[in-house]
Amino acid sequence: MWAGRFSGKPDKLMQEFSQSVSFDQRLWKEDIQGSLAYAAELQRIGILSEKELADIRGGFETITKEIESGKFEWKVELEDVHMNIESRLTELIGDAGKKLHTGRSRNDQVATDFKLWCHFRTEELHGAVRDLMTSLHARAEDSVDVIIPAYTHLQRAMPVRMAHHLLAYFSMLAHDENFLDEISRWDTKFDLPLGSGACSGNSFPVDTKNLFMGVFESTARNSMEAVSNRDFALNLVFGCSKIMSHLSRISEDLILWSTSEFGFVTLGDAVTTGSSIMPQKRNPDACELIRGKTGRVVGHLMALFTTLKGLPMTYNRDLQEDKEAVFDATDQTLACLRVMALVFSNENFQVNRERIQQQLDSGLGYMEAMNVADWLVLQGVPFRDGHDITGRLVKYVESKGMRFADLTAEDLKAVDERLKPELLNELSLEALVERKQVYAGTARKQVEARLKELKDWLGNEKD
Repeated sequence: MWAGRFSGKPDKLMQEFSQSVSFDQRLWKEDIQGSLAYAAELQRIGILSEKELADIRGGFETITKEIESGKFEWKVELEDVHMNIESRLTELIGDAGKKLHTGRSRNDQVATDFKLWCHFRTEELHGAVRDLMTSLHARAEDSVDVIIPAYTHLQRAMPVRMAHHLLAYFSMLAHDENFLDEISRWDTKFDLPLGSGACSGNSFPVDTKNLFMGVFESTARNSMEAVSNRDFALNLVFGCSKIMSHLSRISEDLILWSTSEFGFVTLGDAVTTGSSIMPQKRNPDACELIRGKTGRVVGHLMALFTTLKGLPMTYNRDLQEDKEAVFDATDQTLACLRVMALVFSNENFQVNRERIQQQLDSGLGYMEAMNVADWLVLQGVPFRDGHDITGRLVKYVESKGMRFADLTAEDLKAVDERLKPELLNELSLEALVERKQVYAGTARKQVEARLKELKDWLGNEKD
């Protein structure tokens, strides 16, 4: 490839050090797609004849079959996916293959390939997020009648329906899906790099609007920026990092919920493992691995930022380091989304209703206290005064080792005259849950309404 300028060959160590074909061969479909579009434009402006264009198309059909069957020979000495494919094309069809690179540089070629690849992986991530949301919705429908403690500062705070808790995960993922929609629209469909050449544009009268390949909607506005821009890769890895941070938070909840101390859920055999020494163990490996892989994906984001932060215009070989970060971040995120959907399948997510009820009956956390404060407000007591009275009531039951469920009218009166006997009818977790009748609240009517809305939304998304 460099014979015209160099008389010697790169050292074998340098070949191994600088090659990227071992990982960028994943771009082969996009490379062929971009080359076919570019070849058609070269034929339109007279660089290629109709026969040469037909030969190129036929050659790429052969190469596609070879790659898909595993018969294609990837050569390190040809450095990357682009030169491997071009070299094989030339072997197959002769001089027409040599003409394909006319006016084109590997700089605009790789930017185009990579941008296409990121676009298709964004769509794949979008589908995986939606599949997980579907599983979460199904488990939420199953658990509308289950009340669990909600926690702030990892201390019991207020009771909520388990469905409400699961729909919080759904909302987190909805933010992720919206972000994927945005990056697909702004970073991947727009600003086609192909036709920008090495850095200054194309020397031949190609019309870049003819190169959109059914994906892009506008051409690059500046050739220098086009070949060096990797914002689309940053956005994709940021999207993966955001998804992973959400999955990690979900995993942490499930790890806690599945402990003996909580016992809210039992995770199925398909997503747990045992111990090599303790036969009784059921370890939440799926959730722990997802939590662990989050650092790996976020690390890729920081690595990519660091690679890009000091690069001068335009293309620099440092940009070869972008792909492994993006490839692995995307691979890990897709795998984690699919595993988490498996965790929330009907077979692997068992809600332990009796254990949860035992936890609630224990009275730990005094979650009924909020009902006391609210009830006092409805009696005309200013909230801050009600807060003080309720705090004294909590201190009273705590000092006597009681539960709120054990309180009597005499106990209430001993704390404050404003605590009337009719308050005893309000001291249930169900009553507190049902007070939350606002749109985003955890009352049954509101949760069921959100479930219906989200089911309709999921159906529309699939359409």
